[in-house]
This record gives sequence, structure tokens and C-alpha cells, in this order.
Amino acid sequence: MASQILMFIFVLGTLSQGIHHTKASSKSKTQPYKPSQMGILHFNNPQLLSGANDFLDGDNYFFDHSEDAVDPSLVGGIVLSREATSIASRLRDLSKKELGVPAMQTIFDSMPYEDKPPAASDAIDTLAYSLQKKFNRSLAVLRTNKVTVEYLYRFHVKVPITARSSCCDLDAEVLKSEDKYRFNKVTHKLSCDLISPSAPKGAFNPGRNLTEVFQHNVQLIPSLVWQYFISSMGIHNEFPACKFTSTNLPCGSLQDIRHRDVYLSTVQPQRKNVVILMDHGNSLSHNQLVMSKAVAAHIIESLSENDRVGMIALSGRAHYPRYDNCLSKKLAPLSYEAKLYFNKFIQNLEKQDTSTNHSLGFKAAFNMIRHSRPNTNSTQTSDKYLIAYVSRGLLSPLTEAKAVMTTIAQQQARVDNSVIINTYIVIDEGKPIMYERSFLSAIAAQDFENYNIKRPVEPPAIMKGEMVEVNSTRDLSQSVGKFYEAFDVPTSNQSRFSLPYVDLAKERLVMSITWPCFSEGRLSPKKVIGIMGLDIDMADIVQDITYYNTDMSSYAFLLNTDGIAVMHPAITRPIQTIVQPMHTDIRHFETNRGFIAIREKIINTASGVEVMAIHVNGSDVHPNDSPLHPGVYQAKYSWKRIVGTPLIVVIKDLTSRERMKELADVSASNQSPTDVYHRLDLLPTDGTCLHMKQVATFDSGTLFVSAQGFKKPYDYLSDDETKYMVKGYMAYLKDNTNLITNPGIKDSVKNDAGVLAKINSEWVRQFFNSYENDYIVRRYVATPSGVMRVFPGTLLAKSMDPTKRPWFRRALEFPSKVVFTAPYLDIGGAGYIVTMSHTIYEGKPAALHKKTDRVVAVMGIDFTLGYFYKMLVQQIPQCQYDTMRCFLFEDRGYLIAHPGVMEPNGKGPVEQQHITHKEPLVANDILNHNQFVKKQLCNSYNDRTVQRMYTFNTTAYRVLTNLVHGEHCARYQTTPIPGSNLFVGVINQTCNMMTAFCPCSMVDRLCLNCHSLEQTQCECPCECPLGMDFCTAELLAYNSRNPNCPSYPEEEKLAVAPESVTENLKPCFSTRCSDKFTQMECFGVLDCEWCQMDTDGRTKLKKPFCGSQRVCFGGVLGTPTPYGDEIPVQAFAESQDVVSFKSTPVGPVAGGIMGCFLVLALGVYCYRHHVHRNNHQYVTTVTGADGRMAHLDNEPDELEAPEDLGSGHTNIVLAMFENPATISPYRMNTMYRRPHGGDSSDHGYSTMTPHEDSERASTTCAEPLLISRDRLKPLLHSGTPVKAIPPPPHSNNSRRSRSPTPPQTRLIASPSNYAVIPEDTQTIIPQQTVLPSTVQESAPHHIFANVQVHMVDSH
Repeated sequence: MASQILMFIFVLGTLSQGIHHTKASSKSKTQPYKPSQMGILHFNNPQLLSGANDFLDGDNYFFDHSEDAVDPSLVGGIVLSREATSIASRLRDLSKKELGVPAMQTIFDSMPYEDKPPAASDAIDTLAYSLQKKFNRSLAVLRTNKVTVEYLYRFHVKVPITARSSCCDLDAEVLKSEDKYRFNKVTHKLSCDLISPSAPKGAFNPGRNLTEVFQHNVQLIPSLVWQYFISSMGIHNEFPACKFTSTNLPCGSLQDIRHRDVYLSTVQPQRKNVVILMDHGNSLSHNQLVMSKAVAAHIIESLSENDRVGMIALSGRAHYPRYDNCLSKKLAPLSYEAKLYFNKFIQNLEKQDTSTNHSLGFKAAFNMIRHSRPNTNSTQTSDKYLIAYVSRGLLSPLTEAKAVMTTIAQQQARVDNSVIINTYIVIDEGKPIMYERSFLSAIAAQDFENYNIKRPVEPPAIMKGEMVEVNSTRDLSQSVGKFYEAFDVPTSNQSRFSLPYVDLAKERLVMSITWPCFSEGRLSPKKVIGIMGLDIDMADIVQDITYYNTDMSSYAFLLNTDGIAVMHPAITRPIQTIVQPMHTDIRHFETNRGFIAIREKIINTASGVEVMAIHVNGSDVHPNDSPLHPGVYQAKYSWKRIVGTPLIVVIKDLTSRERMKELADVSASNQSPTDVYHRLDLLPTDGTCLHMKQVATFDSGTLFVSAQGFKKPYDYLSDDETKYMVKGYMAYLKDNTNLITNPGIKDSVKNDAGVLAKINSEWVRQFFNSYENDYIVRRYVATPSGVMRVFPGTLLAKSMDPTKRPWFRRALEFPSKVVFTAPYLDIGGAGYIVTMSHTIYEGKPAALHKKTDRVVAVMGIDFTLGYFYKMLVQQIPQCQYDTMRCFLFEDRGYLIAHPGVMEPNGKGPVEQQHITHKEPLVANDILNHNQFVKKQLCNSYNDRTVQRMYTFNTTAYRVLTNLVHGEHCARYQTTPIPGSNLFVGVINQTCNMMTAFCPCSMVDRLCLNCHSLEQTQCECPCECPLGMDFCTAELLAYNSRNPNCPSYPEEEKLAVAPESVTENLKPCFSTRCSDKFTQMECFGVLDCEWCQMDTDGRTKLKKPFCGSQRVCFGGVLGTPTPYGDEIPVQAFAESQDVVSFKSTPVGPVAGGIMGCFLVLALGVYCYRHHVHRNNHQYVTTVTGADGRMAHLDNEPDELEAPEDLGSGHTNIVLAMFENPATISPYRMNTMYRRPHGGDSSDHGYSTMTPHEDSERASTTCAEPLLISRDRLKPLLHSGTPVKAIPPPPHSNNSRRSRSPTPPQTRLIASPSNYAVIPEDTQTIIPQQTVLPSTVQESAPHHIFANVQVHMVDSH
């Protein structure tokens, strides 16, 4: 019924708005329904309703997608196709003159090339040998540690070794910071202990005797992160010594957590099958429920990916983490993802109002075990199962105990008594538990005779469990943690390898290799005394795989014998990984048809080679994110197993039928003698200076070689570079004699560096002649080998990989085009910037290139964000009209230029602003043009999300405008800009009605409705959970089989030079912001902001001025910068000679004070005289008469002015509102992850009022087009000629623009229309960066608007 009502509202609202206005006539009641008669719809006429239904499609959207005629007069006379062509010409000029694309291409065309030899047939052997060598070395070290511990234990039997040194009591003075350990301080001079409270005083503790051995091991293997010994008595030795402060956990509790799963998988390596049955009925107190959760969580955290687990929550009925064919019926492999899911389920459990049905719980647990057995028809199986029952054990009637025991006996008979039952009784101190203890003890012992329960005559032997009393959540590892002993399986003397995981203490990806240690007494049997372990940095283990890159057409990956991908190009580099990636089967990364059969061969054979054909018909993307052109490719898989480990290394070569070429020897003789390596902090030049926040030089470009360019990437990233090393690099790269020893650089780097050096003179020449210098931050070019050249020469972070940056990857998607990336915050201090990039092809003598040519380099140039809006206004003067808005956006819908992005708001423009955020009505209308834009889905397996995004058709060279039956209150036109991935759009808004918007989550990136995807339904880019079947590792839903998402771009880090280097450096340039007196002169200039709002963000300055972004970031005085280097307002005011908003002439002030004093004195005299005359006439009895002075004078209180909601904003919770948080919102987190296991719906969505439930009705609308930041501007004023915007004037002693200073025009015709939303009415709509809300909880705000609502079916 609700759906029908909403549908009625929608049709009535849509048709009554006069989208296609006609006059009703008497004939309209009998004539068939036609689109031209949409002005009035008579619902009492079945014939008309039938016609209306025919005109609506199945989703209740009008399917008449015809457009209005493209009429320039509707958008201020702008001929958009002509303007797009002019902008395209301007962009080509930028790529030609400022970036130097033709010059760079000419350089590559002039280089000698030779045929590239085919990939070496022994490449897989070389790679496998390198890995084998590393693991053999690690195992040798581990074996030495193991033998040492076993020897010390034999000595301990005679002379006890028990000395302890608690990690929690370490002296802070001995601890030092190291990059390897990030936020933890360590010392390699000591080892320390994490000690269980229940550890006996005489427990074996070899830590002090192992310190020297550990120190020697680090010298042999620098990538060793932690070395440790964990004893069976609760002693945990760690080296290097550390207090583990970064874990945010009490130091005393770490022994319960740290390496618990590694310990258990080593002492009990066989697969453990465990069902956790947890009571949360009404008999539990709050404290008991907390203890129950802790017990269940500890068991889960103690198990590893080799084990299988089932989870049941029990009250009056059984509850499961998820109701599917896996978690509600079987035991699932305990992957990292499953751990997260189970733990979230446990923590969300609440006490129920019903009593616990113990019998029902055991039936459910046994059913789960029965369905998980290998063969349910078999009478014998070697697998053992454990039920861990966590309960208070309270019985409703005491006679219930026999019924429970009978159920267990019956169920055991069905599984051949293969189940062990451990019970964990949670106890509140001081409460009697006699009956409960007896009941749970009988269950653990399976004491059926005590209850007179008959069993089969010859049953298999019963395996008794144990009952454990739990009265605290401390030291669970020594009580609950020994549940595995029930399996009674001997420990094998073999090493164990874990899957990669993020170590909480290091916050980096590591792999644990462990080995059990035994006592070998002559008279006593061998027993386990503990395990010895190593944690090795994954960046070292897989460095040869991560940086295996012969030509971007081949790559390597590592998997284990279970098919789990350990390293793959789709997985973030270990050195950049701080969030645990989900362990994923390799078949989800290698998605080509036919790979499943190859996967089985890889897993089951020690080595081999398989070849398969791949047909590419569209714009497929290689797993390393390089595009594949249509054609037939040969995929060759070569693999080899690493002996002594469960790991397999694989190389995939993907080649077409065309022969590959490579650069021949490139002479370095033409390189400038001033060419320098980027380490300006080690070898500064005479012109070294500070370019914003980076050490730089404008004398020359600098060379940067990423880790990919070195033969040993991990050593390059880990070792500190010295002057000697840097000199060695440059000497080798400039050497033409081949006499200088290679310092560890790959062979291809030398040629690439030599070619890129030849662009230096072009960039220097352009720098001294460019009119655009005020807006350019830097220029650069990079090759797939990781070689990069930057101008101005800049110190860069060693971890940077230019091939992983968005500008590099996006350029590969659009070869030969001018490509833009969405705005982002520059780490170098330039504020928000936009990168323009362009590909360079492999050289050809005739210089005749086509899009399918091999890309050998990508060039990029960074502009200030304001430059492109300034350029847009330059090109289209009508953009300054009050009702006009012009904007640029790229092919994914992210805005490059828009007036709403540039307006002052105290925070600066938030990165990744989408057209659905700023122009939702346009987005709604455009979505009806499926040839122009499509919604796309892709699977991100690393964080288990389905990403929803938009793709705009860059080849649709036509002007798009409003639908005939679309929104006419705001006329828009948009069209692609030829030769680029940009689109230009204009909007002429002529009224203030709001009819549609795009919903965006207010708390995360979760989509509003993850159950359906409608092409015409507007929503911001968002994500949905990617459901996986934990039992089969397959996707839960068949419709989730989407292409893989490109790997997340890596965040760039600022290379911080020592203070001793930077303290005496001068700024590289001076923009002299104070010399720019108009908004147009100031706008977009590097490091300058037009300051027009006071510190409160609302009050306009009486005298706006152009100042540094440190003074006025985002146009608001005193706003904190994202870099934390803002200048306080008071300090800034004191540094100025004349500051309009602070200084006041002394004479007028003194005169004013004297005048006020005289008026006050006269007023007091008159008042006293008046009171004296009337004090006997009356006495007031009004309560509170001693209040405000206004009451005494019979004057009304001054009323507070209501908030102006019509100055460019409304307080509707819509997608285009800015975040009012006062904290820095500028760091974009591309590694953002939503907690796993969450629901597929969310209550944090923008709706028509801030506090409504967004899931009751849809927040989308079929009618597009009107909400915008300036929707309440006056109508279009009469056109006046607008002068073109010239470049800003040249400032004295400035390195910037050399242009003359022609007459200026203002940028914004009506600044008053760009008011900031008051803090107390703003609403947070996160884009890519999710920020905490600062909105005050108060009465909800409301606004009346014409809207249309669709029903969203969430089932």
C-alpha cells in the first residue's frame, strides 16, 4: 500500500509541475493519453491512467529520452561546442608549451631502438632461486634459535634459568625510534618479557641468554622485525625490547594476544574443528555476558586460517552470524575475514529476555558438525570436533539436565562419538553456582551413566573434555587458551609459515615463521616447551615479485598451496600497507577464462609452464593497471614451488604478436653538467632553496629512481643513502665508458635516465619565458621502469613509485590525450592542485604514432586548483553572470573547476568533489542519457567492497541538454572537450524550485540501496559490501561477478629534510601576494588566497586582501591549513604596517570616546533628576525589574536577525553541502575501509530533513535538475560586455609571471551570493575523506520544497 501511495505522489507531483505545459480542455477527458497532455492528469478516468502506465517504464521513469534543441540563447548565448573546441586548443597549447610533450616525443623518436629479446626461459628459475635463498637463510637462523633454546632448557633442569625483564617496565631512556618500527621505540641491546600472571615463578625464561644470538641474526638478515620465544608456561620473550605503546592496549594484556594464533598453529598444526556455542539468555548478568564474549573472542583469535569454526549464539533459539548455506549449516575456514565477521557478531550480541534452551543449542551444534564431516555416510573418520560451550549453566527446571544429556548422547551416536565438549562456566563473585557447576561438569565429562541414559552396546570410546571456570577476562591464554589440549595430537617437529598480516606493533605487513621446541629427557617423554618464531618484513620477502616488471606486459605473483594470493599486482605494495588486506583466492585476481584449470596444475605440481590465449575485445585492464588494446594475446604461466615452504612463485607473460623493442645504448654526453640527483639534502646545489615545503632548486631538474629501478629494492628502501652512494649513482648513470661499477641499478634505468635528461633544457627555457608560472607548481616525466625527472628539482620520498600515482595510471587509460586527475592536496605545500598528464610513445623514425603504440613515458604538470576556473571564466565571460554556473569535470564525474568548489568556506575545497555533490540536478538529467554516462561496478577484493562509479563517454562529441520532459527551471548544456578526458558544462538557473538530489552517506561511503542498481537513479559514488561464501571462497551473489577494480593509488609522502639543512634555506620565489589588489589578480596564484571572510567564517572583511594561504586558507582569515603551518591572526596583524581590520586612526577614536563620555554624563544627570522627581509616585512590583536596562527605559529588546537561508544555500541535507568540521579535512584517505561484516544499508543518509529515516522512501527522483550552490540567485541580468581575464601582473623580485598588467575584471559578479553556511546549520556529507561531525544536536531544521519520491524496495 505504501508503495502505491508513493507512486501516486510521484505521478501527481511530476505531471502537475508542468514539465511540458499544456492547457486542459474538455476533450482531454476522452482522448487517449499523450505526452503533450501532461499538464493535467485526471485520475478518475481509467483510460487516461492506462495511457499513463503505458508511458511509464517498469521502474516508474519516463522513457521518453528525447532532448530539447540545443539553443545557445537559453544559456546566455554560449555556443558550447565552439567553446569546447577553444578550450581544447588551450589545453593542447599547455601540453605543448608548458609540459613539452612534442619536445619529449621528438627526443624519443630520435633515439636508437633494437628488438627486445624474448623473456628469458630461466626467469622463473632465477626468481624461485632468489626466494629459496631467502627462506633457507631464515630457516637456518630459526633452527639456530631453536637448538639454542633446547640446549638452555637442558641446562635449566640442573640450574634454573628464570631471570625476568618485563617489557612493561623498560626504561624509556634506552628506547629509540626507528623507521622500521614506526611509532614504537625499541632497543636492540636488550630482549624483554611479556609474562602471564599465572606463570610459575620458576618458569623457564631463556630471554637474557638469547639476546646475543638475536643481535647476530639481525646482522645476517636485516629484514628481521621480531624474534621471540613463547613458552608453554606463559613466558613470551621479545627482541628487540619494546613497550608496544602504539598498540593502544595495556602492556600487561599483550601476552594474552600477541602471537596467540601463531603459537597454537605451531604446537597443534593439524586442522582443528571447533563450534563455539555461546549463551546469551536472561540468566546471565552483565558481567557474565562480558566474560562470555571475551572467552568466545579469545578462542577465535587463537585459531588460524587452517582451522574450521562454527559460531552459534544461544538463548530461546539459536542465532547465527549469517543465514546462508555456510555459516548457519557448516564449519567455515577461519580466514582473516571470517575472524572479523565472527568477532563483530560476538560483540553485537545482547542479553535476551528468554531462558536458554540448552538442548536446542547442542542440536544445532551437532547438526553443524554432521554437515561438515567429509563423508556423512562413512562410519569412521579421523577428524575430531570440539564444542566450546560458554554459559552460566543455569537450568530452568532442574530436571532439564537429563533432557540435555539425552540430546548429547543421541547426537554423539550420529557422529560416532567424534565430538569433545569443553564447557566454560562464567562466574560472578559471591554467587552460588553448585548446580550450574555440576551440570556443566557432567556435560564436559559426558557422564551419561549419572543420568541413567542408555547408550549403544559397543560405542566408540568417548573423548572427555574439561570444564573451565572463568571469573575474569585476564590471562585467558592460560585458562581458556589451552582448549586445544583436548585434541591430544602430538606436535610435529616442522616449521610453520603464516599468511601475511599487519603486525599491530609495527603497522607493516609481516610473515611469521615458527618452529616448536622440545625437551628431550632420557627418562621422561619428549614434550613441547614452547615455540621459536621470526617475523620477517614482507617487503623483503616479495621484493623480487613486487618489482618484477620487464615491460608492463608481464608480472609475477606468489600464492600458497591452498590457492591464496600472498602477493599480486592487485595487492598494495607491502611497504605501503597499513591496513590488513583480505586473503583472497588467486582465481579472483586472475579472471581469464581457462585459468581455473591452470590454477589446479600450479597447486598440484612442483613446476610447469602453461599457455592460454586471451581475446581482448574492449578496454580491458591488465592486473598491473596498464590498458590492453583489442586483440589476441598469449598468456604464459610459468611456476615453481619453493622447497621447504607452502609457497609457489608464478610469472605471467602477456604478449601480443607484435615484436617488442627497447632503447639501445643512450649516450649521456648531452646531459647537463648541472644534472643532479634528487637528494638535495645530501648534495645541495648553489641554488638550493625551499619550494613551499620541499627542498628544491630551479637551476635544473633532478633525477629520481624509485625502488623499482634497483636490483634490491628492499635494501634501497631500508638503508640510509649517503653522499658517497648518491655520487656513485650519478657517476654510473653519466658514464659512457662502461668502466664504472654498477651500484645496484637495473640495466634499463641508465637509458631511461639519459633520455629524460634531454628535456631539462626545454623546461628551463619555458620557465624563464612562461606567462603561466604563477600557477604552475612543478613539471615531471616518468617511465615504467621507475625513473622520474622533476622540475624544479625536488627532494622526494624514497617510497614513492611514480607508476602507482593516479596521474600515471589515468594517462595510460587515454593515450595521446590530455588527461586530468581530480583535485588533491599537494604534499609539497601548494594547497589543492590539479595534475595534467600526457603519454609518450615508443620512438618511430617517421614520428607516425597511433593509439596502440607502446607507451614508454608519461609526462605531468601540476597546476593550482584555481587556475582552471580562472581559465574557464577567461574563455566564457558569461560564467560571471549571476544565474550562470560553468564547470569542468573529468570522465569519472569529479569536478576540476566549479564556482562552488572555489568559494570561501574556511576549509578549502574538499578533494574528490563529484558532479553529483555539486550539481545533482544535472546529474539526474544526464543519467537518462545512457549513451553519455553509465554506472559502473567493480569488485575490490582487498577490502571486500563493490565500488559504484560513473564513466562518461569522452567520444560523444555532441552537446547534451535538458530532456524534453526533464527539468526546465535550470537549463544546462555539457559536451566533451576534444582531445582530453574533460567535459565542459554550463547552467542557466532561472528559478528556485528544488525537485531532485543525489543521496550521499553522511558517515561513510556506503550506498543507500545495495540490493539494486538503476542506471537512472542518481547517487554519489559509493560502495557496497562484497559478500563472500566463507566455505567455498566464492561470491555469495552471482550478480556480484564484476570486473576487478584497479588497485588503489598509493599516497605520496613528504620527504622531510633535517632541520640543519632547511633552517638556512631561503624561499625559492616570492609571489608577493600583497602586491595583488584585486580578486582576479590574486585568484589561482600559487600560495595566494583572496581573503574575504573574517575568522568566524561568516562576516565579510571590510577590506578584502590577497594574502598567503598560511594566513587565509580557503578565503577565511585565520583558518588552519592542512599543513599545520598557519600564521595566527594576531601575529599576522602585528607583522603588517597597515591592517584594515585591526588598525584605527587615533584622532577619531579619541574624539569619539570623549563624545561618548559627555553624552553618558548628561544622560546620567537627566536620569537621576527624573528618578528623583518620581521616586515617591510609585514602587514597581514587577518580578525581575532589576534585569536588563532596556526594560527600565521601556524599550523593546533588540531582536536577533533570523538566519538568511537564501544567500546561496539552504539547510536541506543535500549532497553539495560542505563539511563544517574545524579539524583539518584535507588528507584524502584512498585506503579508506569500512568495517567488514556490516549491513548493506545505512541510516546515515541525506534526506529531505536531517533526522528522517532515509530508508522509508527513496531519496532519488526521475526529474532532474535544479539544486545547486547558488540556486537562489536573482534572474539573469542584462548582458554587459565582460573583458577577458589576463594573466596576473609581474611582481618585482619574483620568479613568477612576466605578463603585463592590463585592466582587470572581477571574478564573481555578486559576491554576496556566495555566503557560507552557518556552522550550526551545516551538515556533513563526506566525499572521499570521512570526517567526524561537528553538527550540534538540536531541533531539526525544515524547509518546504517540491520533491518527488520513489519507493526503494530493499528486499
